[in-house]
Amino acid sequence: MKAFSWINFILGLWLIVAGFALSATARPVMIEEIGLGVIIACLAFASSMRPAPVLSWLVAIAGLWTLVAPMVMNYGLRASRGNDIIVGIIVLALGVANAVYRQDVVRTHA
Repeated sequence: MKAFSWINFILGLWLIVAGFALSATARPVMIEEIGLGVIIACLAFASSMRPAPVLSWLVAIAGLWTLVAPMVMNYGLRASRGNDIIVGIIVLALGVANAVYRQDVVRTHA
């Protein structure tokens, strides 16, 4: 569904803004959030223009990394940690739903 891709695009843009707004004092966290925001926004935009399950799966993987990054990188900033976990869950869920929705149905005749 295009709506899922556009929501993920907006969430990617939000991560870019959040990188500057929530984690400006922690450079590695800021770079990670902005980088993931760009990746998610670009992949979601591409997915909305050219529906392909592989693009949606890549968005879901980026969402998964957004979800686990606060634990892996051990964020000290509570606002950034909470934001990344919430955004990661939503992007992951919408990416998977979009990929499953766009799977081509393979029919075989017996």
